[in-house]
Amino acid sequence: MEEFRKYEDAVKIIAELDKIRGIGVWRAELTMVRGMQRLDAMPADDLGLRRVIAHYHCEDRRISSEEAREIAGKWEKWKGLAGYYLIVAEAIGIEV
Repeated sequence: MEEFRKYEDAVKIIAELDKIRGIGVWRAELTMVRGMQRLDAMPADDLGLRRVIAHYHCEDRRISSEEAREIAGKWEKWKGLAGYYLIVAEAIGIEV
């Protein structure tokens, strides 16, 4: 795991972690955000995260992982932090 900290490309880390039996893309992205403090990743397969992205960016329309990643792409290296802020915003009732 420590060698991944040297990688600059989040996609490469996800691909390497995904090779490990039992770890998929969702777990790899979550590991990057929570375990490696890499804010350039976001677990877009997470249903709760997709729901809050849809709430704030797609008028509550159900969105796919790909759509969530596309929207999060605009947040660049801050995807993980933006996702966290959206979850917190919903939890405390912030509406736009």
